[in-house]
Amino acid sequence: MDLRGRTVVLAGGYRTESAAKLRLRLQGAGADVVDEVSRSVDVVFDGHDGGYPNERVRMAERLGVPVLPGEELQALLAVRRRRSGGSGAFPEPAALEAARDEPPALLALLEDADWSAFEPERDLPPLRALLAAVEEWHGVTAAHELATERLRERGARLRHPYPTFGGELRDYALSPCGRYLATGRGTSKGDYDGTGPLQVWEMATGRLVNGLDIPYGVGWSGHRDTVQWSADGTRIALAFCTNQVGVWDPFAARANPYGSADVTDGYDAAATFALAPDGRSAYISMGSQHEMMGCVAALDEGKVFYNDYRLHNRGPEPGMLTDPLPEEMKERLKRDEFGFRRVRWSRDGRRLLGDSEPWAAVVDLPGGRMRWLALTAGPVAWSPDDRLAAALTPGRPRRLTVFDAGTGVPVGEPAVQAEGALHWGMRGAEARLAVVVEKGGGADIYDEHGGHRYHLPIATTERIGRYFYDGLQRPWAWEPAGEFGACLTAGGQVEVWSLGGEPARVASIDAPEGTEGVLWGAGDVLALIGEETLRFVGARTGAVLGDFVFGRYFDTERSPLDDDFATLHGMFQADAFPLADSSWCAIAGPAVGPAAALVVADGDRLADLDAVLAWTVDRRFSWPIRWGRLDLVENTEAAAALLRRA
Repeated sequence: MDLRGRTVVLAGGYRTESAAKLRLRLQGAGADVVDEVSRSVDVVFDGHDGGYPNERVRMAERLGVPVLPGEELQALLAVRRRRSGGSGAFPEPAALEAARDEPPALLALLEDADWSAFEPERDLPPLRALLAAVEEWHGVTAAHELATERLRERGARLRHPYPTFGGELRDYALSPCGRYLATGRGTSKGDYDGTGPLQVWEMATGRLVNGLDIPYGVGWSGHRDTVQWSADGTRIALAFCTNQVGVWDPFAARANPYGSADVTDGYDAAATFALAPDGRSAYISMGSQHEMMGCVAALDEGKVFYNDYRLHNRGPEPGMLTDPLPEEMKERLKRDEFGFRRVRWSRDGRRLLGDSEPWAAVVDLPGGRMRWLALTAGPVAWSPDDRLAAALTPGRPRRLTVFDAGTGVPVGEPAVQAEGALHWGMRGAEARLAVVVEKGGGADIYDEHGGHRYHLPIATTERIGRYFYDGLQRPWAWEPAGEFGACLTAGGQVEVWSLGGEPARVASIDAPEGTEGVLWGAGDVLALIGEETLRFVGARTGAVLGDFVFGRYFDTERSPLDDDFATLHGMFQADAFPLADSSWCAIAGPAVGPAAALVVADGDRLADLDAVLAWTVDRRFSWPIRWGRLDLVENTEAAAALLRRA
């Protein structure tokens, strides 16, 4: 964030220096510091120091003004002191590539580069790939070290993936571009007033790039669709705090959402919702006086509270779906109301697609006119392009029916199909469907007209995730291009199949014990997901990019720390994390200023640290720690001494 021209409010107290001194430093950086929070304020810095938020923070949350933790203010001011000017352009990938085989020439090129022109989205991935190739042939060179130092000057931060607070993994979602995985955790067992983190992972490197503590945790045990990305990947919606829905920037430091909605009358479960494509509102299922249940609530205007009794309502009033149900629909339903149990918003913003077993339905927006209704024998799967719906339909044996999502009319002839979980993918403009059969019965592949292509003889996992309450279970993943598929097996592996003219198994990859789901992201990277495990692997090679086990207990016998919460120096506090052999290490919290590269570890553990830690740039990209210098010390006393010298 560039502080120039920003309107800023300081809230709470700061341990490092007085609010008056911080005000002067902010004004020196070009910011306008004011005392009152309003919609014209750009950011509130919260220095509450772990206590309860004060009234300025509460007002910011009500209005949707970004709230950043006090450590981010320290980081911004520290980065501003280190930055230098420049007016050129950062070297093009072709120029860097030309120096790949000559490390001295590459070093000279990076030394002469204008790093003020460095744009991570454009420049970091090719530079990272180039330096990885250089390392393979020449080891870590001075060019690696210089690039790391420049990125640190730009504000790169050390980060590890193990949350200090939070319980089991509850839900996850891949970004539309396939480059990022978002995972959400609930609160720790019995900690009903705590937080559970949203964590964002870069698929290409298998490393955590951002984390946000969400009040009362994300989602609900067993519930799906509690983590949803906007169509452009710049916003993420979460069911949180039991039955509220909020929208965050997944790559920001802001602690509060753009906005949130509490409209479900306090049901003791996660809200059923569908995020609008632009990420600014959501359909939320709720009771109402109308026949089509639910409303469309704003998620970019601070806090919205609403109930149909109009008691204590706050914020913009949600839009109700006021169109009545057609009489023919009510006759088939045997009731005069309908609400979605699972739902998504169409990409064109004009329809809701979903089901409330045993009924599939499509509803037009904004009024809520029901377009069609179909009886099914299980959940409905909607193709990624919104053109088709697939479901097993009643009868013995079950039949797979593909519907036109616009009309509800079946496409092609229904096919006899064993019970299973349905997964759509895209191969160019053509949709493809995989059915993972229960009881180890393999997988069947269909074309978009419901025509059976072939059967894959896979000993499929028992936990196929057919129903809404099956939580993390997602045993099948399509390659983004639709030419391959990956499936979890009962034997604890992921089989990768080529699905061209003739199917063929091309890889078998070991999965961690307890793996429940598989996602196929950009760059041919698979994420293998369990309640307490997460592994990133190459889909064709099986090469492990990142491998994490959560929920480990602190082992004081093997800890290099003096105690669980050892104060390092002033504002720095130990942030502990486990290494491969269950010994524990720590980075300073916050890892800024003199403590930016500080790591407490028992001995030379660089290889183990490199498997866990990463430098993160703009909370979007990771950078290997082995390419730069760390301040490694063996205990907190040595850490405090290092900070005093700095």
